Amino acid sequence: MIQGCVPAASLSTVIPVEPDYAQLNSWAAHPEKHDLSDTNFTGISVTKDAEIPVFFVYPTVYFPGRGESWNADINSQEYRQSVQTPVLYQSTAFASAGPVYVPLYRQAAYKVYDVSPSKVTAQAYELAYNDVARAFDVFLNEIGDKPFILASHSQGTDHLERLMVSRPEFPWSERLVAAYLVGMPVDACVLPIPPCERPNQTGCAASWRTYREGTVVYSKVPNECLVLTNPLTWTTTTDIISRDENPGALINTKKPLYPKVAGARLSNGVVYTSHPKFPWSWALRTRNYHRGDINLYYQSVQENVVLRVSQFAR
Repeated sequence: MIQGCVPAASLSTVIPVEPDYAQLNSWAAHPEKHDLSDTNFTGISVTKDAEIPVFFVYPTVYFPGRGESWNADINSQEYRQSVQTPVLYQSTAFASAGPVYVPLYRQAAYKVYDVSPSKVTAQAYELAYNDVARAFDVFLNEIGDKPFILASHSQGTDHLERLMVSRPEFPWSERLVAAYLVGMPVDACVLPIPPCERPNQTGCAASWRTYREGTVVYSKVPNECLVLTNPLTWTTTTDIISRDENPGALINTKKPLYPKVAGARLSNGVVYTSHPKFPWSWALRTRNYHRGDINLYYQSVQENVVLRVSQFAR
């Protein structure tokens, strides 16, 4: 709450040092490093001869204090530690495909979402995006002609959507197993690949945002253009999918996954669920389950990744 009171005007426009993605130190996760993306909570994996690299861009974890920069410094130990949470809780859901690459990028401060757009906020977002784009080019160079998976959450999704839209000439449909662009409205009307409509479809985009039933949600993208996927059926059905169909949510990394935590129903451009059920879930007061977009459906995501990888390999 103290962080939330820091006024936008108190942040600095000093630009942190640019990451060098030729160096392992500029990656939070990389196949040449032993890192938290190697953690396996379920035992689900794919065969070695079908391994597909994953490029994952994490959500907003940068909450600067007064006088700090609008953009994160990747050499800050505090920032690097904050990144470990989405690496562990989110990127591992996609590691069932293969090695995970997570670039450390000069992320825009959370304040860009809380204030009116300005030259300063635009510059902060541009800096973050440019880092992601440069890291993606290094990723492509390292994996050669292999197919790959894109995955992201929140701010990371904004950057990956922009990346894809800005490169319509790239052979996305040929190289991309799937893009899991989670936690933000994704515009299917400009994306160079179609929305995923079947669980084994490849070369497509899956996206969802999670709210409690009855919550009124607005979107910057018209509903008819939104990419919207049910994270339990991996279709665009509007049927109510019971929490009984949820194989496992990642709530506590020290405990096994919890089954039957949340259901999923597509409506109004988002995924609705009744109040999630897990130990101490009564304390969950918010109706916006943004932080749990991936975790609430963790094992379902893992299983779907394996399915799409297997389909692509045929």
